Amino acid sequence: MFVFRTIIWGTVFMALSLIAGPWVAMRFDGSFPVIDLGALRYAGILFIIVGAPLTLYCGAVLLIPGASKPAPYDAGGVFTVAGPYKYVRNPFMLAVLVTMWGEALIMSRIAMFAYTLIISWVIHFWVLFYEEPSLEESLGQEYRKYRRTVPRWLPKFKKYKG
Repeated sequence: MFVFRTIIWGTVFMALSLIAGPWVAMRFDGSFPVIDLGALRYAGILFIIVGAPLTLYCGAVLLIPGASKPAPYDAGGVFTVAGPYKYVRNPFMLAVLVTMWGEALIMSRIAMFAYTLIISWVIHFWVLFYEEPSLEESLGQEYRKYRRTVPRWLPKFKKYKG
């Protein structure tokens, strides 16, 4: 059941945040001017080159049986850490955000920057007030140790050893 729910939620989340959301944001763009970012605009390509594959990889890590189950809706009392989760607590969300900021840079539109900023805050507060408390409740002391050791958003290049 875990794999099915993870595939469904992950697919829905990625489709809404990376495709549907930007499309809706751009419907409101007509009344706003384009932002001239010059060559900085092309940094968005680098963000997408890093973020999109990491998003897919983090999703795959969640599907590997017994590898990692950091999803609060199905932690199942088992806590193991694999892949990028050894360096940062939310690599999947971080990868989605990096990809979204890449899209915003490439599009250089006020509506897209506004959308990306709003989604960034929504994700941050969802992690802060729902995901982490849920995982702490279901996984206990082991997750608290992980939380103290591994940063939430900015990777620490010192591997978590459990």
